[in-house]
Amino acid sequence: MIEPMSIPNRARSLALLIAAPVLAQPMFAQGWFDAPLVNTPQVRAALQSVDERATSIVDEWIRLVEIPAPSGKEQARAKYIRAEMEKLGLSEIRTDDMFNVSGVRKGTGGGPVVVLAAHMDTVFPAGTDVKVKRQGDLLRAPGIGDDTSNLMAELEMFRALNRAGIQTKGDLIFLASVQEELGLLGAKHWLESSGYKPDMFVALDVSSREVWYGALRITQFKFFYTSPGAHTMESRGGPSPAKAVAKAITSMYEIPLPPIATGLDSFKLPVINVGMLGGGTVVNAVPREAWFTVDLRSLDSPTQDRLESAVVSTARRIAEQEGVGFRMERKMSADYSKARPQQERLNHPLVQTALAVSNYFRKPGTPAIVPQDVGSTDANNAVAMGIPAVAIGATTERMPHRLEEEDDASSIVPGIQSLIVLAVALTTH
Repeated sequence: MIEPMSIPNRARSLALLIAAPVLAQPMFAQGWFDAPLVNTPQVRAALQSVDERATSIVDEWIRLVEIPAPSGKEQARAKYIRAEMEKLGLSEIRTDDMFNVSGVRKGTGGGPVVVLAAHMDTVFPAGTDVKVKRQGDLLRAPGIGDDTSNLMAELEMFRALNRAGIQTKGDLIFLASVQEELGLLGAKHWLESSGYKPDMFVALDVSSREVWYGALRITQFKFFYTSPGAHTMESRGGPSPAKAVAKAITSMYEIPLPPIATGLDSFKLPVINVGMLGGGTVVNAVPREAWFTVDLRSLDSPTQDRLESAVVSTARRIAEQEGVGFRMERKMSADYSKARPQQERLNHPLVQTALAVSNYFRKPGTPAIVPQDVGSTDANNAVAMGIPAVAIGATTERMPHRLEEEDDASSIVPGIQSLIVLAVALTTH
């Protein structure tokens, strides 16, 4: 985090950063980033323009957070982002049938096509209070980080490229996706139906302290138990979907899991989590239907396959034991047969460039950023399709998916500056 400072002081801070890259040298030699790129006149102008707009950027970030965008109801944000894309002069601006919004910043030719994607939706339902509360540099609100911070950073990055007159060889595609929180659905639909064939995919959806180059195996189920129902006074000894749900949930948490994988910070994988449950219509009756959901995540397909089988067989077994009807919905799954091998993904210049740029712009004195073979972002779709992909972030977001979600206002300026350098490095090599 860069502490708040006046615009002249921020300018001096940027000049010192450029003049003294020894403070944050990239750790890896591979990739397309060289520190002198930061000191080229046009890139310097773009970075400086972000410094000069720091206050306005944070103000707009707050306004964007306060446009409600529950998953599946992102239309208001989509309208805002599309209008800003039009002001940018992007070509081929589209709002598809899911309300994904995309636009293209055309290159001069001869370079790769790079998608930068931030999702518009949040996990919070309609009616959630999304008013931003500010205490000095600290911003608190549902969705302040995930993923509104990165959506704002992407928008300002495209503006800065325009302000500085930077031309890239390759095309840059601005994708504002929907329904990421419902299973990465919007980006999947866009990749499969837009007609674009990107050479690289960058998901802007994590903290600025992270670089992810993998894709967690994620499967989500919804299990339903049914019965004819009965009045409470006639229910004793009869089949009960509620009882079946209770037993099934307990049994899910008793499924043996492999040891927790190491080197994943706070992540504890593999994991089985029951996130939702419901059913019934009145207090004094056996529910005709009761249900619960399971979110299953692993680092590799063989583990995921074994656990999927255990989860489904457990759910069915409880239905048989309790004498209730059973059905299931598979909410999310992907085919990773086309995914590139782990070492190939790690060594791709996209990942190494993102890693080097992220380390260059990290706060001096903070731990070096290391790549992680994980991912639960829109980049998962690209990984599954064999497209080189990475997930990075622009701010120091904390406690995502909680009402207490928070972020540091001052972290967005260096985050945007890192995106500018990354976009130039990827599309001008």
